[in-house]
Amino acid sequence: MHVLTILERLKRCYSHLTPKVIRFQMIRNGSFPDAMILLQKIDNNVMLSATIAYKYVVILAMISRVNYYAPRMQLPIAVPINKANIKCLDIMPPNINTPGLSIYGGRIQVDNYSFTFGDKALLVYNLDQYGYISFGIPMGEKETAHSGMERASRMTYTVNTNDLYRMATNVLVALDVNVSALEREDPPVINKNPFFKSERGLVPSPLMTVEWQKVNAHGFDRDRVELVMSAVSGELLKYIDLGGSFRNGNRPFLNNVSALLAISDEEFMKYSSLDRSNLLVNYAGIHCSDLHCPSVDDTFLLETNTGVRPDQIKSAVIK
Repeated sequence: MHVLTILERLKRCYSHLTPKVIRFQMIRNGSFPDAMILLQKIDNNVMLSATIAYKYVVILAMISRVNYYAPRMQLPIAVPINKANIKCLDIMPPNINTPGLSIYGGRIQVDNYSFTFGDKALLVYNLDQYGYISFGIPMGEKETAHSGMERASRMTYTVNTNDLYRMATNVLVALDVNVSALEREDPPVINKNPFFKSERGLVPSPLMTVEWQKVNAHGFDRDRVELVMSAVSGELLKYIDLGGSFRNGNRPFLNNVSALLAISDEEFMKYSSLDRSNLLVNYAGIHCSDLHCPSVDDTFLLETNTGVRPDQIKSAVIK
């Protein structure tokens, strides 16, 4: 996909970044945190309008899942999350008209953690203070990936390969992944690239990976799960699970999206609190009493198009 197309799509949550900074981001990390959303090769004509009911369910479903996942993953996120902690909300315009391809969901950044939710996909990224994917150490705003890796490789490592697999499977369990079922289909590959080419020669890499993928798989393996951890800090830096086949009982992020999209804005605005709560139960399988669901006021929903930056959440009431 042409870089200008990518830059155009980045303007939602990243409109504060210049094209030069965005290009640097792509060079340093190789991808954006919400690359799943940004790089879909889909004709915009098949994208449907994000109705208020759809936005309502997506926003609250994302917040509720972060409330559930964060403490289980032992992330430094205070739950239930509130407006002050939300750095970015990005709602994916739905596409349910392409045979064999259903795209919907969104991305929410809470503090320095980015969560992207799709049909069955879940991506979690640990971001640094500049919005780049973290290397597990403080980075300079314009520091290159190689420079950061070089510095990290000279630090004391707190994680070894024995720790890595245990910590990685703990993350899977926290995310409701059926580890035994996953590993029957996709055996783990532990730290496939263990070395980093530093100025001193080959040294143990400060980034450690575990990948679950099919043996001798050719082409794209949708069920592949990837996890990256910092050997220096022991932090989870990246989790990618596009297929979701072994997570959360293989349930989709939303149910019956076409019916949800059929609810007109006028109809939704007449809904009572109970009606809206039932939307979450029916279309996201979420019971608010269990997961500390927030409330979002109507002004916020009306102003939210496809994405909002922190300074645009001024009228949101997230309790």
